[in-house]
Formats: sequence, structure tokens, C-alpha cells
Amino acid sequence: MPTSSLRSSFRLSAAFLLALLLLAGLILAPASQAQTRNLVVFGDSVVADPPVGEYLARKVERGSSNSTDGRFCPTSQSNFGVRAATKLGLQAADYSCSGATATGTRSFFGGGQTIGVQVDRALADGALTPATARVVVSNGFNDTYSNAGLPGEEVRARFVASMAPQIGRIRAAAPNARIQVVGYATIADGGYVCLFNAGGDLRDRTYAPQVGQWEQLAQDMQRDLAAAAGVEFLDLKHSTADRGMCAPDPLRNWAGIVDVNASPQNLPFHMNARGHEHVAEVVARS
Repeated sequence: MPTSSLRSSFRLSAAFLLALLLLAGLILAPASQAQTRNLVVFGDSVVADPPVGEYLARKVERGSSNSTDGRFCPTSQSNFGVRAATKLGLQAADYSCSGATATGTRSFFGGGQTIGVQVDRALADGALTPATARVVVSNGFNDTYSNAGLPGEEVRARFVASMAPQIGRIRAAAPNARIQVVGYATIADGGYVCLFNAGGDLRDRTYAPQVGQWEQLAQDMQRDLAAAAGVEFLDLKHSTADRGMCAPDPLRNWAGIVDVNASPQNLPFHMNARGHEHVAEVVARS
């Protein structure tokens, strides 16, 4: 075959191969860039609610360190964030962590991650994208008692000042998501808590007005944040008004330290399985 013919044949083959590569790129590009519609969760132990064994193991392993990854943040696979995602047909991405605070103040439960660190983790993982459909943020209680020496108005202002920029970061990365600040379910019964529920009507009724005050302060903080950041606030107080720690067994959504006959639970003094299911329904139906 003449040299010129070989050159022409080579050019045609190269052009054909290039066309195939370009076509393959056009076909594969959308698949490689596809983003998952998900629900991303940020918050403290009320939403994380890890099994107590995993929580204690994490405490022993972590000691006094303050991890910036998720290694020390076990979560429940059936908490209200994960359940809500399932109900909405979305993939859950849970970054909640026990002991989390807005301001970084060390709480009774240790130096849990700030919500800012949780957002860092989500961004690093690529969990917040234009395809993100919903974002749930639920925190604040750890910031109340850990700042008990400050006036309530100052605690509220500090919370908003710390959290509003994080909402901004979330919105920038997930511009199409509904961002919801989810309040806490009812905990105390006025100035009383019931720490020991032995079933039936066998329970203590301990006067602890500070718990109710912290609960109300957290509610105010969360409402302030939603207003300042221009996002939704899901108020759970009305639908759980008769389902707090002192409620009868068939209604109780919030466990005491010892609690039987109500609903399965993970952490003491946290929501039980019935409570998580209720909040998941509220989120999914909102």
C-alpha cells in the first residue's frame, strides 16, 4: 500500500477513535455528575440518639479529644432524621453528634462537635449539593445549661450568631434544599420531670424547674435562628404537649433515666422510639 494511503488510513482511524471517545464522554458525563437527592441531618444527641453501648464506647475511646471527623459520633439508624428521609424517599446523610453545641462551649456530655464541624464534614463528603432536597437542623439544648451563668438573652444572641453563618454555608452548597430548624419535643411537665418510670402510675415527680427553663430557652433560640436565617421552624411543642417525661406509658415520647413499658429507647433522658417516629412524621408531612 502506498505511503500516502497508509497516512490517510491512519488519520481516518485516529479521527474515528477521537469521535468515539468524545461520544463516550458525552454519554458518561451525566452519569458521573449525577447527584443523589438526599436529606442531610445536623444536630446533637436528641437526633443522633446512638445505642447507649456505642455512646459509652465512644466516650472511652475519645477521652478528652475533640474529633473533627465522624469517628466519635455514633448515631442511630432509626432516629427521626433517618426515618424522615425514608418516608420522603430520600437518602439520609446524618452528621449529628452527641454533645454538639453551636458555640463550642464544653457541655456536660463532653466537647461534642460544633455544628460548624458537622457542616465541614458534610461539605468534605459532598453530601450538600444542588440535589439535596431537605436539611434538618436540631440543636441548642447543650448550649443552654453549659452557659447557665449568662443571661438568657445573651445565650440566645450567641446561639444565633454562631448558627446563622452555618445555615448560610448550607444554603450556599444546597441552594434547592428546604432547610428546617426542628424544635425539641416536650420534655418537662411544667416545673417537674419524671426520671423513674416503673410502669403504670409508678413514677417519681421531681421538682426541677431549671429543666423546663432550659427547654423554653432552647425553643426561643431555635425560633430566633429560623427567623434570622430565613428558614422554617418546626414547632413540636403542640403535638407533644401531653407526651413528655411524665406522660402515661401509652403516650410517653421522652424517656427518663429508668423507663419501662413506654417504648424502646437508646439513651436515657432522650426521645424513645415512639418519639422519633412522631417527629419523623412531622418532618415528612411538613
